[in-house]
Amino acid sequence: MEVRDFLAGRHKLIVRLKSGKSLRGYLKSQSIPRGKLQVTTLEGQDITVDIEKLKGVFFVRDFQGNKSYFETKLLEEDPEREGLRVRVRFEDNETMEGVTENSLEVLQGPGFFFWPADPSANNLLIYVVKSSLIGFKIIGVKG
Repeated sequence: MEVRDFLAGRHKLIVRLKSGKSLRGYLKSQSIPRGKLQVTTLEGQDITVDIEKLKGVFFVRDFQGNKSYFETKLLEEDPEREGLRVRVRFEDNETMEGVTENSLEVLQGPGFFFWPADPSANNLLIYVVKSSLIGFKIIGVKG
């Protein structure tokens, strides 16, 4: 599934701020604009957050997750998805691998979409805010 097709649906998301706080809700529009993120919270309140205050936007299966599931953060097998295989390291030292599109958005935009390594994890898709990273490495390419 392509990012634009994924965003066309109404997906649960957890917005993680650099401060360590998070909010749960739904993306108000079908895109993530360059400057501000608009979220409708679970309580129905519309909130606008500055993209630069975010660690990332985590599109999830459910808001609670499975506390007993141990998520694989590294690419143990090469996924079918075309694109760049990358390793990202956030300011809070969380490190994960996955696939991002091989496009100029990775270089030009404030962030990029990232398909995490573990297809069974709670995180389905992540919008990574580049200013929250302390490491980014291309580890492979497919397609």
